[in-house]
Amino acid sequence: MKEAIERLDKLMQRLIEADQSGAGIEPLKVANELGRIRQVMMQAPVVLPRGDGGTHHWRCEACGTITHGDAAPARCPECGRPKFFAADIEQANVESGAG
Repeated sequence: MKEAIERLDKLMQRLIEADQSGAGIEPLKVANELGRIRQVMMQAPVVLPRGDGGTHHWRCEACGTITHGDAAPARCPECGRPKFFAADIEQANVESGAG
């Protein structure tokens, strides 16, 4: 996932530079690079295996990797960034009955 983010950042920088300089950029090159980035992202694990006793899901704000544990890790194991948010889905205990 880290490789995909780095490639995406470089592509975004090239697009910004092309826009600001008026030099333009070849659309097929952009599409090709986006396809490569997508391929890297699809091959990367998004959810890390649940460890012993992990009860909550934590998603990295930078790369989206989900880790499990009682508390958010200090750093993301994929990209090394320190920001996470709770990714648990809270669902109320509601009985469903025939309408």
